[in-house]
Amino acid sequence: MMKMKIFLISICLMAITPISDAITVMSIDLSSEWMKIAIVKPGVPMEIVLNKETKRKTEVAVSMKDGVRLFGSPAVTQGVRFPKSTYFYLTDLLAKKMDNPLVQRYKERFPYYDLVEDPSTGYVQFMHDEEKKIIYSPEELVAMIFNYSRSLAEDFAQQAVDSCMITVPSYFNQAERMMVLYAAKLAGLPGPQLMDDNTASALNYGVFRRNNINATASYVMFYDMGATSTTATIVSYQVVKVNGIADPQLAVKGVGFDRTLGSFDMEFRIREHLVKLFNKNKKTKSDVTKNLRSMAKLLKEAGRLKKVLSANVEHHARVESLIDDEDFHSKVTREEFENLCSDMWPRVAVPIRTALKSAGLTIDMISKVVLVGGGTRVPKVQEILLKETGKESLGKSLNTDEAPALGASYEAAARSNGFRVKTFHIKSGSIYPIDIEFDRTTTLEDGSETTKHVRKTLFQRNNPYPQRKVITFNRFYSDFGFDVNYGDLKFLSEEQSKLFGTKNISSVKLEGVRAAHELYGGNNATESKGVKAHFRMDENGILNLEEVESLYESNTTSAEVDNTTEEDASAFQKTGDEDKKESKEQEKNEEKTTETNDPSSKGEFANEDGKTDTKESDDKNSKESNDKSESEEMKKKETEEAKSTFENTTEEKASNTTKNGTETSKKVKKVKISAPVEKTISRNDFKGHSSDVFDASKEKLNELSATDALKAAREEAMNGLESYIYDKRDKLYQEQYEKALTSTEQEEITKALTEASDWLFDLEGDVAPEVYKEKLKELRQLARPWLLRVKEREEFPSLLKDMETMFNYTTHFVSAIDALPEDDQIYTEVEIKLIKKTLNDTITWKNETLALQNALDPSKENIMKPDDLKSKMGELNREVQYLLNKARTAKPKKKTEETKTNSTKAGADKNANTTDSTIDSEDVKKSSNETKTDEKSETEEEQKQTSEKVLENEKDKPLKEQEEVTKEKENIDEPQLEIPPNEDASKSTPKSTETHETTTNEREMKKEEL
Repeated sequence: MMKMKIFLISICLMAITPISDAITVMSIDLSSEWMKIAIVKPGVPMEIVLNKETKRKTEVAVSMKDGVRLFGSPAVTQGVRFPKSTYFYLTDLLAKKMDNPLVQRYKERFPYYDLVEDPSTGYVQFMHDEEKKIIYSPEELVAMIFNYSRSLAEDFAQQAVDSCMITVPSYFNQAERMMVLYAAKLAGLPGPQLMDDNTASALNYGVFRRNNINATASYVMFYDMGATSTTATIVSYQVVKVNGIADPQLAVKGVGFDRTLGSFDMEFRIREHLVKLFNKNKKTKSDVTKNLRSMAKLLKEAGRLKKVLSANVEHHARVESLIDDEDFHSKVTREEFENLCSDMWPRVAVPIRTALKSAGLTIDMISKVVLVGGGTRVPKVQEILLKETGKESLGKSLNTDEAPALGASYEAAARSNGFRVKTFHIKSGSIYPIDIEFDRTTTLEDGSETTKHVRKTLFQRNNPYPQRKVITFNRFYSDFGFDVNYGDLKFLSEEQSKLFGTKNISSVKLEGVRAAHELYGGNNATESKGVKAHFRMDENGILNLEEVESLYESNTTSAEVDNTTEEDASAFQKTGDEDKKESKEQEKNEEKTTETNDPSSKGEFANEDGKTDTKESDDKNSKESNDKSESEEMKKKETEEAKSTFENTTEEKASNTTKNGTETSKKVKKVKISAPVEKTISRNDFKGHSSDVFDASKEKLNELSATDALKAAREEAMNGLESYIYDKRDKLYQEQYEKALTSTEQEEITKALTEASDWLFDLEGDVAPEVYKEKLKELRQLARPWLLRVKEREEFPSLLKDMETMFNYTTHFVSAIDALPEDDQIYTEVEIKLIKKTLNDTITWKNETLALQNALDPSKENIMKPDDLKSKMGELNREVQYLLNKARTAKPKKKTEETKTNSTKAGADKNANTTDSTIDSEDVKKSSNETKTDEKSETEEEQKQTSEKVLENEKDKPLKEQEEVTKEKENIDEPQLEIPPNEDASKSTPKSTETHETTTNEREMKKEEL
């Protein structure tokens, strides 16, 4: 298991490489019951964040009672006592109106909540305190949870978060996605982005298996049963080439879901069963169903039973003091649990069939079925899945709880600019089709008008995103409008269709079409190319209308010169050809992508709007015109402007050359004109809050955060004061601390600690953190002399041991100096006396001071101070380092006596042999030079050996003994001693000019004394 973890971590490290050391991204897997948080930072690839209880997942719950706000497990615990002030299972209420069946279902499950309607938006809200008129909307509560998530991530990462990826169910529609982003903005999350939770799980699965992905598509089904919903997703894995580079890609092929099938329903059924068991044998007359606290206790026990019965065939339910001090005990079997949920089991396989039908695949084409979500741990669910899929086993290798959070963190790092991530292409799919609807008015030959309602598909079901679409409205010469609605939703069941909400996304009104037509359409040489609306479904799965423009095409005639402008024309022609080539390539790629994702929407739309001819050529031309992206048109505009500028210049030159007899020719060219159209969008599915409402909600959350921060600071200060009191009370009776106390000090400190403890006990109400800190400061000042004496005595043994090591080291070093022959000595007599004097003085000071210290009463102020010991050792260490540095840099001395002896001997030999031979003067000079060179070489070699001898003696046994001692101390890394804190560490290095001058002055003064 450990090897597998190391292997996975190594894969993450290789896949994610940080570019900057100061960037962190996070992901939040927001589900109905639990929330998982993951981060990516330099050195920490895809790590789950632990909460304050050191758990890897946190309950999606927030509790507010008496000014105290709690999150996660503490909130759930408080929710048992105060159910009305604790809120959970909030995601199903986002962007929901009071008449939505999900809201009615929520009210039935939690009857103690007071749900009210927002008068401005119609969305549901919680009446928290009717007397104080405190109301919280679900998005405000989700924003609180987001803010808490960011604080956990930043505490875990020890730095600020730069961007955040939030997972949402793939079945969330446009309004629900926009509400999640609104809550993230309200919480102040940096750079919030959305990602489907099924896509995140598939990405986490594929990242660790990228080596098994090849050019042949393999299909994997992810079955996710959560607390309140179930989703089946079919994903294809395949290696594709993008810009000539082959990388793996996952594409969502089909999705099936049930928004009301989840493990939370199972818990409610178990709770009703426990109520029946309790009523059967109860002794009290009270009705347990009328007691909110008792029902909350039973629901909590039902959740525990569900988990235990997934691994055991039977278990005992236990609830202490359920009602009227009566305990509840009863045995529940797995068989009883499965019978309670018998009507749920036929619904388990429905999402699988829907996903297969949506993807156009059969179950035999699915290579593996991977389980995700806590509900899939129920044995009956796994039994049904095996029977439905016909597989021998189910994939359980994926972490069912953490897979979405880890996959989202990988994508967050990929979208960030601070990490280099191995490319893994993602193609999410939009579950719901989106259509465009408008009315077309046609004037007949007899002058009468007919109106036809036109409906065309903009994004088909499972259309991949992000993607841009351009829709062309032909034969519209006046201002008009259109609606953006959801398409055919017959694939939803009747119940799921009721839960969906409104099917009208937005209404768009266009202004400026008539003005553009009056300006450009009256000219016979100008042809209308329709009104183009540029749509984009972004990475969050949200549809945006980016731009609307009215296009016209005019034919202009320009003069082209054959001779004089040939070079200029060829140069421009070359540039134009390159631009055309690049534009065509881009258009080809764009058309190919559009045809793959949506093969019929654009061409079909253009034909219905204005083209009566249904020939293939017309369809093709219409499609080519409609499929151009905004970037292509901008580039073509720039190209046409450049051409127009050049041709105007060419015309001028042509007119001049014509006068001289040069022939000219006429050329017709097409120029496209774009006129902007103003758009007014009215959202029908999402009633966004006004800026005033947003500011009010933001201020409300900031006040709660400030209250939490003050509470945390108060608790920290109070805990610090309590800890100090208990710690010092305990030390008053410890032997080493008790000896260091005088009777007066003991009485004063004991009295002060008692008074502070009584003050804490009798304290009423909330006190500012500064009050606790001031009390703590007074106690510390009173106990400081006592604690300082003890601390100094604790430091003496280690410092004295270091000093003895220093004495031993210096003594052997001085012995090595004395052992040198007089001719090899590199130190002066004053330097030798100075090191010996310093050593002896330090030893004498240490012995005398230690004797006085040992005779001193422990309660008295210490005579020997740690700073004095460090100062003395530092002084001796500087002298040793000075001499060592001189040995390393000493220059060799010339041996003049030996040279004179050799010269005298050579002169005597010359006088003795005068009668026998005559020596040439040149030979004498040559011999003398050779002699001097040999003597110099010998002198340098001997001096070098002398220096090495000193250093070797200095590095002998005493040094080795010191190194063994210093290895035992963590604060000493070198044979030399630690410099006192108040002195610059560079003073021990002779290379520093300032230190060298200071040491030299001190040594000169000592030399004068000697």
